[in-house]
Amino acid sequence: MQKQNAVQAVSILKAFKYGKGGPFAAAEVLWDQKENIGKGLAGLGFLLLLPILFLCMLPSFLFGGFGSMEALNSQTAIMQNLQSYQSAVWTAVDHAHESILTQIQSEIDGLGEDETAVISDDFHYVSANAMLILCQYSVWKGTEDISTEEVMSLIQNHADALFTYDVSTSTSDGITTYTYTVQYAGDDYFADEIFRLNEREKQKALDYASNLQIFLYGSMMGAVSAQVSAEVLAYSDLIKKYAEQYGIPQFFDVICAVMMAESGGRVPDVMQASECPYNTKYPKKPNGITDPEYSIEVGVHYLADCLQGAGCSSPSQMDELSLALQGYNYGNGYIGWALENYGGYSEANALEFSKLMQQKLGWSSYGNPKYVAAVMKYLVFTGGGVWGSPFIGKNWNAAVSSEFGYRVDPLNGSQAFHEGLDIAYPTGTPINAVSGGVVTSVVFSETGYGHHIRVDCGNGVQVLYAHCSDIFVTKGQSIAAGQVIAEVGATGRVTGAHLHLGVLVNGEEVNPREYISQ
Repeated sequence: MQKQNAVQAVSILKAFKYGKGGPFAAAEVLWDQKENIGKGLAGLGFLLLLPILFLCMLPSFLFGGFGSMEALNSQTAIMQNLQSYQSAVWTAVDHAHESILTQIQSEIDGLGEDETAVISDDFHYVSANAMLILCQYSVWKGTEDISTEEVMSLIQNHADALFTYDVSTSTSDGITTYTYTVQYAGDDYFADEIFRLNEREKQKALDYASNLQIFLYGSMMGAVSAQVSAEVLAYSDLIKKYAEQYGIPQFFDVICAVMMAESGGRVPDVMQASECPYNTKYPKKPNGITDPEYSIEVGVHYLADCLQGAGCSSPSQMDELSLALQGYNYGNGYIGWALENYGGYSEANALEFSKLMQQKLGWSSYGNPKYVAAVMKYLVFTGGGVWGSPFIGKNWNAAVSSEFGYRVDPLNGSQAFHEGLDIAYPTGTPINAVSGGVVTSVVFSETGYGHHIRVDCGNGVQVLYAHCSDIFVTKGQSIAAGQVIAEVGATGRVTGAHLHLGVLVNGEEVNPREYISQ
């Protein structure tokens, strides 16, 4: 038996070494042999293969295709691939949906004076499970090249079958009403008719989708990562070099986010560090540094000072990190001032400090009071596989101003049921996504929930983030748990700034405390 296990393990290793298309080409071999992999690895102890084995149980579209290596160590590339392919599916399905509605409208336009029509259409673009469809596509393609263009073409070729409609009639008071009911063929249509998968392949696609959910929205990404441009990522080696040199290697992603906020990596003074005290070679004026490496060295050195002054030793210390970031923008004199006068950072005291410095220096402006949010929007904080906190690094329990359930309405004094959890923080406080999912709605309003976001987390679960002052995501965007998606505000029907956090399961409101991290 040991000999047999060893032979199986060696065949697996050969797939990695000699497989066409690099390590991802071995995915098919590994998947087909997954029942034997555990035995083979146990026999030879190949523990180093475990991360690769997990990656091989993910769909190829996530990495841009078999043979692609770019996304292996880049969450930015992974999320860009995901959004690109999801967008391709939704665009093609939306086009098919619009076509059927156009056809119906053409019939309605031909009705007589005593006739009217109603369209019953429950379809929404996220009714199509893009992730599952893409996993089916990946199974169908195997190790062949994939592309968003092909995905769209396949769907467009079946557009006429994706949507149909029935017509029913009723007559009242001499008026005939035609009810047009739109029907969506469902996600199974893709597996059965477009990709023509057998039962084993369908199960493989489901496994892909399940693993993908864990990989994207569980704990596989680590504590923090940056979603930044290719121009910023091009400086990764230099950022790592100076982060190590100045004792902050754990802040690599934070440094990337700072560079993204400062310059996007598109000018020589990539860290906008010319006015830092450590710049001794170039003019101390905006964009004075003309050597990108020197800009990184100076900027990282100064950021390390700010982190130390703020008492921040980990990116997960949100209060301390916010204080350090604002200090990087204003100068670290702000850090001591904020600690002495307010005990730490807030957007309000950042604005106050800016005004004080304007008066002192006679300037029309001083720094960016919203600098923390400008950096945080490029950072993703991920949890441990369960729902995380809406305010990472903060004791949000102490800030709850209204619980889920019956209460006295603060505006009219009547007894009413409160369908969420109110967490009071100042306007501008970053809001972290408690779970990964797809943004289904972004609304800007001065009534009701005010500026708010709805996120579909899968399995019938939806999260509402309401009364925001600013929103950083768009409809249709895939987000990760921990990502900064908005800022606390006082928009809509409110008495003050707070986040109204709501959780709905199959359309029914439930207590968010049952889901989110304490």
